[in-house]
Amino acid sequence: MSRPAAEVRQHTPRDLQNYGRRYGLDYRVPGLSPRAEAPVVRGVVREFTPRPGMQLVASDVEVLHRYESYSRAASPLSIIVMLEGKAEVSLGRRSLTLRPGMALSVRLAADRGLAAAQPDGQRLRALTLGVDDACLARLGMSAPAPAASRLQAWSLSEPLRQGLEQALTAPLRGQAQRLLLEGLSLQLLAHGGRVDDPTPSPAPTLAPQEHQRLERVRDTLRHDPAGEHRLEALAELAAMSPASLRRKFRAAYGRSVFDYLRECRLSLAHDYLRQGHSVQQAAHFCGYRHASNFATAFRRRFGHAPSSLYRTG
Repeated sequence: MSRPAAEVRQHTPRDLQNYGRRYGLDYRVPGLSPRAEAPVVRGVVREFTPRPGMQLVASDVEVLHRYESYSRAASPLSIIVMLEGKAEVSLGRRSLTLRPGMALSVRLAADRGLAAAQPDGQRLRALTLGVDDACLARLGMSAPAPAASRLQAWSLSEPLRQGLEQALTAPLRGQAQRLLLEGLSLQLLAHGGRVDDPTPSPAPTLAPQEHQRLERVRDTLRHDPAGEHRLEALAELAAMSPASLRRKFRAAYGRSVFDYLRECRLSLAHDYLRQGHSVQQAAHFCGYRHASNFATAFRRRFGHAPSSLYRTG
């Protein structure tokens, strides 16, 4: 059953530490002492138990100060859903940005945990569903513990996203709400219960020094997505041949150099549109010469036209 409705409140580093002790998370707030009284987030965090062995945490907060978390407990299955805002997550050398409409299924072994960072200045609405071994067994989904931690990113279907939105913004009363949340949790398990981790691991020949040089390339793309980046110049930055850069960047990050650049550009454009800039301005600011090409890439990435976000931003 669900707990009483939570009130809007501010959460300090100490509050995050208390939360982390309950859920096996280590929190870090860069620039703030763990004992600081300054608020890190402000909003509502609700906890539900849809059925025994399931824990559903819904957060609707304003991020006032960037914070980071690291999971230190093994977990048979967790599903993280992003409804609004973004988070940078990484597992070993694999990293990605969770954006609205995306979900992440994670199995954590004792070898390493999931790291996440939430940028400040954003509204963050997210769900985390944790399921224990006993519950998975009752659902016929039990599996041997993974030899290594794994994750799988996937997209929410529109009906599921709408159902989650409605359950959180217009909740039913009493038992009806518990049944609704149980049904939605089972849908999340149906869509995200498998964690296959299809992305190939970095090549065994990728030395630590090579990874540091690849990080220079990735930082350059992330910090200047609107720039006119050429493969030859990026390869020179990495002290590699263009062919080696292509191969080793994909091995390290699970995507090509220019797929990553496109993601950075569209992320920047998304922020500009939310701030009220026009589609033409957003396309120009993020490095697209033609608004039509930008609109096509944006629709393919986010599932809707940039003009719809601009009108409602």
